[in-house]
Amino acid sequence: MVTDELANKLAAAGPLEGVGSETVRAVAEHTRERRLRPGETLLRQGEAGGGVYVVVEGRLRTVLDDHTDTPDAVALLDAGAVLGEIACMTGGRREATVVADTSATVIEIAASGMELLLEREPEVAGRLAELATVRLRQAQLARQVATLFPEVDAPVRDALLAGVQWVHLRVGDSLVKRGDPADAAYVVVSGRLRATAGELAGDVLADIGPGELVGEMALVEDGMRTATLVAARESHLARLARDDFLAALRGHPESLLGIARNALRRASGISGVCGEARRTVLLVAAQPSVDLSRFACALVPALERLGSTRLLRQRDVEHALGARSLAQGGPDGPGAARVTQWLQQQEERHETLLLQSDSDWSPWNDLALRHADQVVVVSDAAVDPALTHLEQRLHEALRQVVSGGLAHVSTSLVLLHPGVDGGAIETPRGTSRWLALRDVDACYHVRRGHRRDFARLARIMAGCAVGLVLSGGGARGYAHLGVMRALEEAGVPVDIVAGTSIGAVMAAFAAFDVGCEEQERRAKSTLRQTLDWTLPLAGLVKGGQMAALADRETGGRDIEDLWLPWFAVSTNLTRSQVAVHRRGSITRALRASVAIPGIVPPVVYGDELHVDGGVLDNLPVEPMRRINPRGLVIAVDVALNAGPRARGDFGLSVSGWRLLADRMMPGRAATPVPAITATLTQSMIAGSSRARDRVIADGLADLYLPLHLPRCGMLEFGTPDQIIAAGYDSAAARVREWAEALPAPVRARF
Repeated sequence: MVTDELANKLAAAGPLEGVGSETVRAVAEHTRERRLRPGETLLRQGEAGGGVYVVVEGRLRTVLDDHTDTPDAVALLDAGAVLGEIACMTGGRREATVVADTSATVIEIAASGMELLLEREPEVAGRLAELATVRLRQAQLARQVATLFPEVDAPVRDALLAGVQWVHLRVGDSLVKRGDPADAAYVVVSGRLRATAGELAGDVLADIGPGELVGEMALVEDGMRTATLVAARESHLARLARDDFLAALRGHPESLLGIARNALRRASGISGVCGEARRTVLLVAAQPSVDLSRFACALVPALERLGSTRLLRQRDVEHALGARSLAQGGPDGPGAARVTQWLQQQEERHETLLLQSDSDWSPWNDLALRHADQVVVVSDAAVDPALTHLEQRLHEALRQVVSGGLAHVSTSLVLLHPGVDGGAIETPRGTSRWLALRDVDACYHVRRGHRRDFARLARIMAGCAVGLVLSGGGARGYAHLGVMRALEEAGVPVDIVAGTSIGAVMAAFAAFDVGCEEQERRAKSTLRQTLDWTLPLAGLVKGGQMAALADRETGGRDIEDLWLPWFAVSTNLTRSQVAVHRRGSITRALRASVAIPGIVPPVVYGDELHVDGGVLDNLPVEPMRRINPRGLVIAVDVALNAGPRARGDFGLSVSGWRLLADRMMPGRAATPVPAITATLTQSMIAGSSRARDRVIADGLADLYLPLHLPRCGMLEFGTPDQIIAAGYDSAAARVREWAEALPAPVRARF
């Protein structure tokens, strides 16, 4: 028999406020009142969920057993609090142990009563989910604050927690901007922030993850914000107001040491070798013909070489949490906060978390997307490039997740091709048709069963790719081929290639992934006859022979068709700036990059003129570092360290007719004037030498190889074997020593 007193107590509980009296009395038929002594256990962590509990009198304490000697008390529950609702609604296990902190009275609503309540009053599920989410985040925050301020007394921490304000950010939302006055510190409870030096997403200083304190140094120093903080992932933060934060520190000045350590640790992670940041990647199959499980299982071993990796599907999450359809609740469902918390724990234990999407767009896909740093769409390269229904749903979901331009979820397209490890198929073609229909940051080609392709993709995804930068230098560029052979012998992979002028040409051979011997054969065959001399009005050569040979070797392909990511650098004369070519015709990009001013005519892009990249950047380390910020960068410099010396004083006036006569009359002493081609090429390289010295001094290259190439001139295209051998001899020992000196974890990634 239900008493009026019990029904009244139940009706006063937060989630049941406003529920009709008949429903309350019906639910009360499935309840009982329990009285607890101090220290008595109500629920145990890990046991199956059953009823829901409402605290009527007294106070309970939740305790999280994290397998340490002293389990953490993470939250206090006073009268009116509700607990156990998530496990009851989703069929999962209890999140924590709950004990009575004082003498207490609770009302237990059996599972049957909850079913009745939700059937009659569906909106109650939303209230319960909101309460549970708040409590989970409060529990997370309590643990994080205890870790951040271990020296601070518990009552002071409780007072600090009582005054927090919750902040929710979507991807791209700004938290603070550089130059703002400091008025609060923040704890990242879930998600990830990105610190940027300016208004561009590329000016990244550091990533800040769950449990980290941000904005504290400006607050302590009473200064201004030194960086802009944006959400790199949907995030929830606790705002600690200035006065509350400083009050907590005044009584515990030793906490300042911990704060300083936190700031230094974050700063030291900015330039870590081979990408130290943890990452969560969502894998999406564009078509049913893509076996995403098989792709993921091939990718996991490659990622494992870079750090601990875990692959999770919806069923894996539900099995771990002991609940069916828990992940299907969507971002606002009753289990979303619990799944997010669990995924966050997995991310803390693994460098890479792979989340495999469902074949049809689902609430699990939505939830995984909100947790992802990267999205990798896997498509069958043999099918029609039209945008699929699943991709359309993904793009719609991305638009809902991302709110601003300072940060976004990195999205890549992987095109799967036939092939086995060690086999060879024709270089891809027509990739531009795929990219024209998709807004992606990058596209990668992977051959099924090809371990090197998966290893390269893994390193790029993990931010620890090896980028190779090759300089201009005329015929001395043959030496790049010798360096690539030395890298191969030392076991150093090359994942991204780039270059200027002849360096761009040699990098293109590497991007076709044909092996060192074939690269050398193609280079010698192609560069033997590249100069078609003409009346020197636009240039000394026409450039048509160069373009024809490039077309023959590339098959008229685009940059995005290459097996390895590749870019070439030219100089935009119209804008007086460096141009980086990452899309479009390989032939046009190469012609622009080798268009030595005065020798080879410029190349037109739109209404702008482009000439040789060596004018402004003969060794494009800086563009490579922007593309590969946390990876390794190897820079090979074949340019002459010093220009030609005068062989005599030929005066202030030089007659071309006299020089011609000198050449045509045997025995006549030649006027000691340097050739126009040598003067032009060396003048061009000299113009960018300061930029080269700056990037090397700034340490943007992990290995800088200025090659010693005696008796190898910039125009001696007739002696390729000699120059290739000289390049190998100059680099082999240094490459081997550098590779062997790398830290063991970095070396293991090769």
